[in-house]
Amino acid sequence: MSDEDEYRFHPEDFEGDSDPTDETASVAPLVIVVCLGVGILLFLAGTVTDGLPVLGVEVDLVALSAAVFAVGLFAGSVMYLRQGRRVVGAVHGLGALGWTFLVFGTLLSEAVLLAAGVAVLVVGSVALLVISIRR
Repeated sequence: MSDEDEYRFHPEDFEGDSDPTDETASVAPLVIVVCLGVGILLFLAGTVTDGLPVLGVEVDLVALSAAVFAVGLFAGSVMYLRQGRRVVGAVHGLGALGWTFLVFGTLLSEAVLLAAGVAVLVVGSVALLVISIRR
């Protein structure tokens, strides 16, 4: 096999049309990771505390952690879409939608919203898996 026939991995092949020097390119993953980290901490804190009073209403920290997940994924989705990375942006948007359904399903005690949230998250996970395998 000659050097011309050998494939070499170049990360920019998978990045879309965005300019890697674009400042939002480095901010999107940071926003997502910070929101996921805060969400995990809230989830873990929810196992040892009753809740957090917000505007006179007791808010369950587990539900709040799902809301933080959704906010982080929505922010990441918008940032990736603005960079022209449609597939990554769409996958993050799908995850955000699923977590949003879970939040509202929990807050409103609606089984249909909870089931829709789980279904959207499963579909998004399968889509991400298929995309990863194809690349």
